[in-house]
Amino acid sequence: MKKLRLHLYIILGLTVLGFVLGTLFDQQVSGAIFNRDDTFGILVSSVGTLPGYLAISFIGGGFLSLALKKQYKIGYTILFYVLCVLAFAASVFFAGREFFGVNGFNLPSIKWLGYLIVVPFASGVTYLGYYLISKSERQHIWIALAFSAIFIFLALVPGVTLLKSIFHRPRYRSLTLFDEINFHNWYQPCKNYKDLMTVTGLTSEEFKSFPSGHAGGSALTMMFALLVPYFVKGQEKIQLPLLYVGFAWTLLVCFARIRVGAHFLSDVSMGMLLTTAFTIGTNEVFIKLSNKEVQTE
Repeated sequence: MKKLRLHLYIILGLTVLGFVLGTLFDQQVSGAIFNRDDTFGILVSSVGTLPGYLAISFIGGGFLSLALKKQYKIGYTILFYVLCVLAFAASVFFAGREFFGVNGFNLPSIKWLGYLIVVPFASGVTYLGYYLISKSERQHIWIALAFSAIFIFLALVPGVTLLKSIFHRPRYRSLTLFDEINFHNWYQPCKNYKDLMTVTGLTSEEFKSFPSGHAGGSALTMMFALLVPYFVKGQEKIQLPLLYVGFAWTLLVCFARIRVGAHFLSDVSMGMLLTTAFTIGTNEVFIKLSNKEVQTE
């Protein structure tokens, strides 16, 4: 477990390094790799948050397993059913809106199709969560994971939204279209963004560069890859490989977002940093729970 901590801090350190480099060289990095119409970048942007948001469906499947066991009071059973439905709906909503929305293929007339595409994936992951939790001998640890995930999700989404509303940083792709829009570092709030919207005809979406919600959402993949083995007894050995698979996926999404001009390096680094920090804190909780279980045995 000390080894696992070390790797988490290595990832944290790399993320902080990315943020520092972005603060110094954001414009140069984006200028070097920017390609607005890059198909690969658009595709990855469309599906980048899918694994992270599908993890919410997994949590919902676990709640369904608890509800169907009928060993809890009626109030708790109803609560588990409600949490299952909410988790499924949140997973479909947040993942589905990316496919054909402004962050994906930008086809608003068929945006609804993205939600339909996600439904079978979310259903399958919900069943996987149901199956694994029903077989788990560590349901108390899973319940802690579930509520930790809910807390992180509820903290991450409003947190990112709040920061976006404070800084209103213009996206790089907008800077390349209009001379009226100047480059802003992440620490320089764009106070005249409403005037710029009027002059250029851009929507408020183009002033939500910092921090990156895609980076934070894709980093949820890393968090769940790390934490899920805690409640599947004997599978802790796969935590490290899964952690780096999640990390690699997050880096790919971050690159894609810079590639299409949706974010700068500092934007994606901060989004990833938020989720990584939550993951480190949550991991410490599960280390203590696992140690307590071992001592009890």
